[in-house]
Amino acid sequence: MTIKELQEQYKKKQLVWKTSIRLKPTKWKRFWGWVWYFLTFAFVWLFYNIRDWRSALCVFISLMLWSSSVWIWYALAIFTGVNTNTAKWFAGIGTAVWIWWASPVGSPFILLVTFTAIGMKMLWNKLREKKSHRKKRKIEPLLNEPSKNNPKIKIINDKIEEKSQKDEK
Repeated sequence: MTIKELQEQYKKKQLVWKTSIRLKPTKWKRFWGWVWYFLTFAFVWLFYNIRDWRSALCVFISLMLWSSSVWIWYALAIFTGVNTNTAKWFAGIGTAVWIWWASPVGSPFILLVTFTAIGMKMLWNKLREKKSHRKKRKIEPLLNEPSKNNPKIKIINDKIEEKSQKDEK
């Protein structure tokens, strides 16, 4: 399966899930259905979208960004010497911060990581799309030159047209 097919499959499953919540008979069932939907959205998104190395890299960068307040304390503990009282104090603070970030009551850590990763992935895709359009604009004038009768250039031109038709779909 291609990435676009996986995205379409994910969108269809999300639409089915949302529709099933809307069709629940009572307000309370709908309410708890929406609560469950939004609590599990981050995990479902991660499961369906980490299919390539770019998505995994976005999640890793996002994870490091949001948990940097923990790693700074652990780095200070290592730099001051592992067996000193100061290092133990730094490690204790790092552990306390990590427990706060990881607990469901303390903060929405997974949601922050997920939504930051989604934003980074969207930005990455947008930049890749712009870059591919720039390359296309550089190649097109070369293909429209008088040497268009050359069979090699015809093949390249046909491939570019096929690719653009697939992208439009």
